[in-house]
Amino acid sequence: MAPENNAPADQPKRPPLAERVTLPRVDRQSSGELYETFLAWNRDTRARKIQKWHHYFDVYERHLARFRGTRCRLMEFGVMDGGSLELWSEYLGPDAEIIGIEINPKARAFDRLRPNIRVVTADQSDMAALETLSRDFGPIDIVIDDGGHTARQQIRTFNGMYASVEGHGVYICEDTHTSYWPDYMDAGDRTMMEHAKALIDEMHVIYRPDVVAGKRYATPLDKRQGDLLVSRFAATTYSIQFYDSMIVFEKRPRAEPLAEFR
Repeated sequence: MAPENNAPADQPKRPPLAERVTLPRVDRQSSGELYETFLAWNRDTRARKIQKWHHYFDVYERHLARFRGTRCRLMEFGVMDGGSLELWSEYLGPDAEIIGIEINPKARAFDRLRPNIRVVTADQSDMAALETLSRDFGPIDIVIDDGGHTARQQIRTFNGMYASVEGHGVYICEDTHTSYWPDYMDAGDRTMMEHAKALIDEMHVIYRPDVVAGKRYATPLDKRQGDLLVSRFAATTYSIQFYDSMIVFEKRPRAEPLAEFR
């Protein structure tokens, strides 16, 4: 019988999940109406182009479909040619407010590209500018960071804007593969991927004995002493989802966890 994973008999066997397999080369990597709109966009003669990775569109559909046809507010960092602002306007509908943030003042030419589109000039790595955006436009239902993609830009934009995301809103950081590209690592050892990994621990703070004394999570509600104080992030974050080159934070008000036998 052949050795497992076709490894030579004198070499250690490779664990199944580490086995090398081939990634197929395919040009259709998502599905759904938004993806079809994007594909059709490439066949149009529109002057304003869109650059998006094909596998992102299933993620968009999963997290943004519930906002369609509502009076929601979307803020996207990184305007480029203005095409993505039109795409969001078309997908979410005329009642949505689309706000593009771009450091290049030339992007102001796309302001009022459609009645529900606004463009603001700001530097996403400037915390004072982010505070102004939060004050002027918060709460925001959807934030998409498709800006400069450096570690400092991604981390600062998240830290500056996440609190302004509405209580049931979504924050999407795109192109997190730059966390592995040296030219984009301008924050020392800290990358957006490492930043998000640390936030997983923060989200589970109530279960950590180094932070919360005793097994409070296993104590009946009527016997718990005092109030549990956690960070605003832990109190408002429902999920952190990692996709290929994307991190999605979903917000929802949380309560102290409770488990029962019934």
